[in-house]
Amino acid sequence: MARRKTKWSASLIAGHLSGIKRALLEGEKRASFLDFLDRELPAKQGIYSLYDKKGRLYYSGKASDLPRRLNQHLRDRHGDSWDRMTLFHVANSANVAELEGLVVAAARPPGNKQKPKIGQDLRKKLKQYLRRDAALQIDQAIYPERQHTSDSLARRITTKKLTAMGQGRLAKALGISQPRVSQLFRSGKIRKYILEAGKRDAVLLLLHKGKRT
Repeated sequence: MARRKTKWSASLIAGHLSGIKRALLEGEKRASFLDFLDRELPAKQGIYSLYDKKGRLYYSGKASDLPRRLNQHLRDRHGDSWDRMTLFHVANSANVAELEGLVVAAARPPGNKQKPKIGQDLRKKLKQYLRRDAALQIDQAIYPERQHTSDSLARRITTKKLTAMGQGRLAKALGISQPRVSQLFRSGKIRKYILEAGKRDAVLLLLHKGKRT
């Protein structure tokens, strides 16, 4: 049978089929289904998702040859866990491993056990950024006269400096009550925080720990 020429755009996703019954790969229409894939969706590599009988996403994967990969899933360890499938045929230039990683990371299908390939985990950097940003805001609240100067956050802070700020001003800047600040001074925890951090980040440490302890 001659292959019909189809005009495709330069899109990353060449085409898709959603909610296709597994029976098309096993029943009497198998040959017609495979022929349709071969004729209408020329890019064989792609991403696929498998769904259980209740329509819940069970597994997502990548394939260089989608029909062959789906045939394998009829008999492998996932064989009894899925009933329908969705196929995404992607351009040959696409990185299917990264596309698979996006789907797995976003949907977390129960059948996927391996860690998805989605580049660098930026959570640690975000935490560090938010910590520094919060320290800057607290620093400006405590030292309003320095907001328009090049004063560095790295300047050391001592218990004496904290005391000189006044407990009311410090409590307001940190968002905790003045009695709580007084308690922290009496218990020596402020000194402990300063020794742990050593720099003005101790104020941020006080913000987090002072509310919990």
